[in-house]
Amino acid sequence: MKFDLRAGILALGILGAASGAAWADAYQDGIKAFHGEDYAKALSLLLPYAKDGNGEAAYLIGEMYGPRSWGQKGENRNGVELDNKEAIFWWGEAAKLGNSDAQLKLGWWLMKGKDVVKQDQAAGMNWLLMAANQGEPQAQYEVGLGYWKGRGVKADPIAAYMWLDLCSAEPGFDNAASYRDEIAKGMTPDQVKQAQLMVQAFTPRKK
Repeated sequence: MKFDLRAGILALGILGAASGAAWADAYQDGIKAFHGEDYAKALSLLLPYAKDGNGEAAYLIGEMYGPRSWGQKGENRNGVELDNKEAIFWWGEAAKLGNSDAQLKLGWWLMKGKDVVKQDQAAGMNWLLMAANQGEPQAQYEVGLGYWKGRGVKADPIAAYMWLDLCSAEPGFDNAASYRDEIAKGMTPDQVKQAQLMVQAFTPRKK
């Protein structure tokens, strides 16, 4: 009996397409479960993608394990118990893949420390800067404060002015302009001009 090579290739192609569609459907089901706060289901569906290098999946797993903060609907854990170590691990995996939400969350907690992770403000600012350079306004705000107060970096009013100015027009960041203006009071006109030129030259570098 002769084997029809073309038919075999076609069959393999159909199987591959079906497998790919099922893989994509499972991912979307995992995202839907997360937003519906069915975290046990979301974890089981998203974990394979996170292990396969999907930054969004890794970030969301960190959110499910981590302490409740902005971006989450409430305290209900729905099958995923608080585990700060797992949260930091998965945020770290996502951050390394260029996920700006994970870079922000990891950087924010490294700046705070508390009982979530050992405080390391230098590392925290490094991750926040990565997110800020992608145009993430909360990260830009945190970086601006960091440069203003010298948290994890040497105090730099020009950099502080720049980052606070960049996020000042975003909803919810009204006080960024007030902080920027406060910093400007201690700057020379040349320093202010330099900071303003840096703002004009800024272009988000999306990963």
